[in-house]
Amino acid sequence: MCGSKSVTIVVSATAASPFPPTISDGTSVGSTEEGDENLTTNVGSGYTVVIKMAGDISSINNVYSTNGVNLFSSGPARQSDGSWSGVIGALPKGTVETYSIDYTVGGNTYIQDPKIMINS
Repeated sequence: MCGSKSVTIVVSATAASPFPPTISDGTSVGSTEEGDENLTTNVGSGYTVVIKMAGDISSINNVYSTNGVNLFSSGPARQSDGSWSGVIGALPKGTVETYSIDYTVGGNTYIQDPKIMINS
């Protein structure tokens, strides 16, 4: 899509410190479970959101809504490189989704719950 916008969220953890992970969207960084509430990625309708793994994370297993509001009109779905990608739907400004990212480090699965908010 010509002119489309994209936001990349990077989830990183090490084998020595698998939880909580560090989550960055290029603007904000969250690294504590309590920080989930403080890490809100701002997007607009039609944005593509890409969630990538870093550090010792061997896989992102799932990305899903936890509060019943699905901001995505498409996806999120696993990509061939192990990242997840979805397109934000046409929703009113101020709509917020709490979502979970299930990821694996050293054979153990962990869950982190940041937010996405429509800002335009």
